[in-house]
Amino acid sequence: MRPKKTKAMRNLLRRFKSDRKGSTAIEFAAIILPFLVLTLGTLEISLIHLSRSAMSDAIEKTSRQIMTGQGGCLSPEDYIAQLCSRLSFSNGECTDNTKVVVQELASFSDNPGADEPDFDSFDSSIENGRENSIMLLRSYHRWNVMIPLLDQALGGGDGEVILVSNLAFRNEPFGANNGCIPPASPPPTPPTT
Repeated sequence: MRPKKTKAMRNLLRRFKSDRKGSTAIEFAAIILPFLVLTLGTLEISLIHLSRSAMSDAIEKTSRQIMTGQGGCLSPEDYIAQLCSRLSFSNGECTDNTKVVVQELASFSDNPGADEPDFDSFDSSIENGRENSIMLLRSYHRWNVMIPLLDQALGGGDGEVILVSNLAFRNEPFGANNGCIPPASPPPTPPTT
């Protein structure tokens, strides 16, 4: 009786080995996960670099108000709101995930110090500077990463990457040595009689 079972098992294994039905489905199942991770990871890295470029452009346009002294004495919140309105990737959480630090330098060769190491450990601050001041603007935006482990590969952690953009510029001679030109008050209205 035993030889019959052994022979039947050999026949079953031989048929299984020669049958090719479903091999494509098995190969597809083995390859689809790495393919999707590679494709979606490439797409997200592209989006991150596009967002860095958009952030640099928005910072340059928004900081024009500081350069010319026409922004008045901008607060960090006002600056961030204007910056977020110019960002193409901006969503409802842009103002919560963006911080700026603007500081005055003595010269372009000064060492302004390292970028802030931890997004949650500092607050936004703005020095509007005087006319002809050399300014450094640093902007930080928290980007939540969708693909696991991509955050660590891009220098982040905990599912996020901090996009950093820096801009150094010299303020124009806008006629104020005390830092910024306050917004012009409207002319007084004459009393009605």
